Amino acid sequence: MKNSSEKEKILKLLRGSLLNRDKQISTVETHEEIFTPCNDDPVMVFAEKLSMDGGIFVYCQNEQELFSKLKNLASYRQWDQYNAYSASLCSYLQNNQLKSSLADSSVSVGISLCQGIVAPTGSIIITSTQGAGDTLIHFPQIMIVIAMTSQIYTSYKQILNLMPPTLPQWILSIRSGKLIKEEIKELYLFVVDE
Repeated sequence: MKNSSEKEKILKLLRGSLLNRDKQISTVETHEEIFTPCNDDPVMVFAEKLSMDGGIFVYCQNEQELFSKLKNLASYRQWDQYNAYSASLCSYLQNNQLKSSLADSSVSVGISLCQGIVAPTGSIIITSTQGAGDTLIHFPQIMIVIAMTSQIYTSYKQILNLMPPTLPQWILSIRSGKLIKEEIKELYLFVVDE
C-alpha cells in the first residue's frame, strides 16, 4: 500500500508539471545572449580556442600572404592537390597556382570557405551557400578552412541573422575538439585580415 501512495505522488507531480509546461515555456527569454559577453578580440579568442582543441590557426594580412602560406604548407607537407568544395573556390585556387579539384575522393586534403566563426565556442559554420552543395559528403583527413576577419562573431545569433532570405539546404557547425579526434585528423583555419 505504501508503494502505491508513493507512485500516486510521483504521477501527481508529473501531471502537474505537464499542465504547467506551457506557462514555463512562455517565460523563456529568447533575446538574451547565451554566452557571457566577450571583451577580448574575437579573433584572439577563437585562435586560442582552436589551438587548445588541436586545430592550427594561421593569420594572413592579405590574400597574397594567404596563397603564399598555402603554397608553403603544400610544399612542406608534399600535398600535390587540394579538394575544393565549390566550383568557384576551385577555379580561384587554380588561378592562384594551387592545383585543386572538385569532389575528388582520392584527395586527402580538403579546402572550404565558411559562413562564419563563433569565437567563444571555437565553432566553424559551413553552409551549402558556400557552394559546397552535395560535394561535402564526408570530411577529408586534413581540412583547411578559409575565413575573413569580418566573419568571426561572438554568437551563433549574429551568424544566423546574416543568413540570406533563401535559407541554405544545410548548416554544419564544426567544433574542433571532438571532430579532430574522430573524423578530421588535422584542421587548419586560415584567417585573412580585411
